[in-house]
Amino acid sequence: MKVHIKDLEDLYNFAKEFSKCLKGNELILLYGDLSAGKTTFTKALVSSIYKSLENEVNSPTFTVMNVYETPKFPIYHIDLYRVKEFDISDIVGNGLIIVEWANFQDFSGYDTPKIEIKIELKNDRRIFYINGNNIEKCLKS
Repeated sequence: MKVHIKDLEDLYNFAKEFSKCLKGNELILLYGDLSAGKTTFTKALVSSIYKSLENEVNSPTFTVMNVYETPKFPIYHIDLYRVKEFDISDIVGNGLIIVEWANFQDFSGYDTPKIEIKIELKNDRRIFYINGNNIEKCLKS
């Protein structure tokens, strides 16, 4: 599935619809160059799940992982840019896991629903290529 995002309003609207498809046990793998919008998407998604956290979400580049507690489920936000690998076996299935720079690690061995999102910059917009966990069907309904 391909989604065109032209501005922040589009991004937040998309994140709101996307969040309705989540159960809280998924592994969201984010791919994209520097400044593609991985952290901004995460901020929009976390805010869609629990509005009070909108200003709390920031890049975990130096902390490696941030945890956001919501009434629905915990959200683990991981950035592999500096560490290249991170053991998530203790948190898989215990909340939503969002991984920036997912290309630095192999996640195929984890038995949890996976959603891959590749973000590309094209002219003045971003294109989200989304695959996995029947997310396409949910978003189209």
